[in-house]
Amino acid sequence: DFKYRFVDQPDGWLGAKVHVDIPYLVNLRLDPFERTGWPESGTRAGAQQYFDWFKYEFWRFVFVQQEVEKLAMTAVEYPPMQKGASFNLDAVKAKIEAARAAMSK
Repeated sequence: DFKYRFVDQPDGWLGAKVHVDIPYLVNLRLDPFERTGWPESGTRAGAQQYFDWFKYEFWRFVFVQQEVEKLAMTAVEYPPMQKGASFNLDAVKAKIEAARAAMSK
């Protein structure tokens, strides 16, 4: 019934990612369209009830931490088979320099 967001993308899939300080917690049965959200101006806009609800539901993060720990332990038990892809030019430059050095010998 609950959704936890640790990274937010307010402009959709193609928008920039926002790493939040406190994870967002949404009860999908009470708010299926996720419209309540985090108040942008804090309590100045009358959003004290959100923070009140949030403090009573924060105990749920203990269970989320346990699930994240289980997921992280799978990376220890089953490490990645290969190095992750690099999408910058450093790897390409290194290959060019290595090929240039090999040709000059």
